[in-house]
Amino acid sequence: MRVALAAAFGALLLAGCSDGTPSKTTAVKPPARPHPHRHAVRPTSIATRALGLPPVHSRVVPGYILIADRNNNRALIVSPSKQVVWQKGGLNDPDDAFFTPGYRSIITNEEFNDTLTEVSLRGRRAIWSYGHAGVAGSSPGYLNTPDDAYRLPNGQTVVADIQNCRIVFLYRSGKVARILGGSCAHDPPRGFDSPNGDTPLPDGGLLVTEIGGWIDRIAANGSLLWSIRSPVAYPSDAQLLPNGRVLVASFTSPGRIVIVDRQGRVTWSFGAASGPDSLDKPSLAVRWPNGMIVANDDYNHRVIVINPRTKRIVWQYGHTGVLGTAPGYLNKPDGLDLLPAAVVPAPKRGPLRPAPKLHLHVQRVGSLPQPVSKLAVVALPGGRILALGGLVGGSSSTEILLGPPSRLRAAGRLPVPTHDAGAALAGRSAYLFGGGEAVSTPAVVRVDATTGAARRAGSLGEPLSDLGAATIGGTAYLVGGYTGTRYATAVLRFRPGRPPTLVTRLPAGLRYAGVAALGGRIYVAGGLTTAGPSRAVYAIDLAAGTVTRVATLPTPLDHVALAALGSRLLLVGGGSRTVLAIDPARRTVRTAGTLPKALTDPAAVSLGGSVYVLGGGTADVLRLR
Repeated sequence: MRVALAAAFGALLLAGCSDGTPSKTTAVKPPARPHPHRHAVRPTSIATRALGLPPVHSRVVPGYILIADRNNNRALIVSPSKQVVWQKGGLNDPDDAFFTPGYRSIITNEEFNDTLTEVSLRGRRAIWSYGHAGVAGSSPGYLNTPDDAYRLPNGQTVVADIQNCRIVFLYRSGKVARILGGSCAHDPPRGFDSPNGDTPLPDGGLLVTEIGGWIDRIAANGSLLWSIRSPVAYPSDAQLLPNGRVLVASFTSPGRIVIVDRQGRVTWSFGAASGPDSLDKPSLAVRWPNGMIVANDDYNHRVIVINPRTKRIVWQYGHTGVLGTAPGYLNKPDGLDLLPAAVVPAPKRGPLRPAPKLHLHVQRVGSLPQPVSKLAVVALPGGRILALGGLVGGSSSTEILLGPPSRLRAAGRLPVPTHDAGAALAGRSAYLFGGGEAVSTPAVVRVDATTGAARRAGSLGEPLSDLGAATIGGTAYLVGGYTGTRYATAVLRFRPGRPPTLVTRLPAGLRYAGVAALGGRIYVAGGLTTAGPSRAVYAIDLAAGTVTRVATLPTPLDHVALAALGSRLLLVGGGSRTVLAIDPARRTVRTAGTLPKALTDPAAVSLGGSVYVLGGGTADVLRLR
């Protein structure tokens, strides 16, 4: 993974890992094929879909770990119980290994072989490669000590080409799409001082790590957003955290793993001078969605998981300082990635009383000017609602409606026709996010909650439609959506006058989901993924930056709306008349009522102890209580 240039350091440095306590580890047979007459279980996780692996129940390791076992020339996938469930040998010095989008293959850079290789998960065979084995160069088709190869959502492959001092983007055909850098001095994006990391970011940009001691955030268009002087001597594979800080490993002996702020100040550190917490040239540290930090401790021949609050190693694969090839042993592991498969158990607490039955009353209380779907709605103080845009008769609308649910009246016009947008309060104003007409837009529109006057108020930074929005503590949060080219995974925090910032990411790209706030958390129900409609209900813990599955819908649903009613959430739409009640505390989903008509793409808001449902292909305003 990390290398020092021969000219700068006298020799190329290898990467390694260590382990403290020997563990019982055995190879595992592939899962047995189910009997054709037995009930087949629907895949419930990415690991199940990718390799037929069962879900895991570990709070520490939320899936299966892919490890690039560099000096053993192999890649492994290991379970939380430390069993090898997948292995591919015959690689040539695999430095890093990452899953490609869709989890159908892995891509690895063979650093000292000057090549990249993609391996299919199911077939365990090489399906793509780039570079000339053992021949370094800078011409098209050549690399010189490549590091951190990632397959991007747009199908391109990006790699840090260390000794060529550049970042290279490749089409699948092998043609060079773009190059950043080329000058071997810290002058991003024109030059990089030996780049050994190029972590892709949700906004399409990169976080580049320079061995020379810099961490650079590069925008999607290739421009420099900011640069931090590294507080550690040999920074390796920096990762951008949801709060904007940076997690980076120091490839030194003894080594350190640190979190730094935008000024380069260390706010958290792990690594001792001696003992079980002593690190020997760690090359990569990553924060998982559950908050744990996983790292390669390369020359200690181990992969470790660290609880950042207690600063203790809570899981380890490999034997500290002992290399080997047998199950349970590694030899300078230099890369890792997560194959998600977590099932998080309910928190331990006293028995819950049976939930009171929800006797849902559905009443038509008002009308919209015409049948509409895909409009954005915000609940305002004083028992009022603001309804924005929407799809009317197959065309986007500019209409702004304002007033009590029973007496909504035209109050203004949006700058441009819009549907499939998100809307939420931020401070004292309402904001409309994204949406579009023929194509997705990045626009942010501020709407005066008193008069309905609207004006353009900024940009999301990229086009986004089909998203959800919610407000907690006066701050707006945006969830999922569609960028025009991909399904979005980001959960974004929006504050007026500032660019949106990443809070966390969903397990998969999602659009047309129900999104609502309840009890200081954001809940996401249903929605459309690239694999089809979803049955999942997720809870987003904004403080911890975690996404946890808390319930399962009876059937997959998308084009839905979600709103809170008391301690529960009501889900409507999806082409159905059924109203579902989701109880996050009890992790249950039950039918709560029936609507007069089947709705698709309605809007729903909580207001005054009721839920109001607007549109969905009708002109009705319904009250649910």
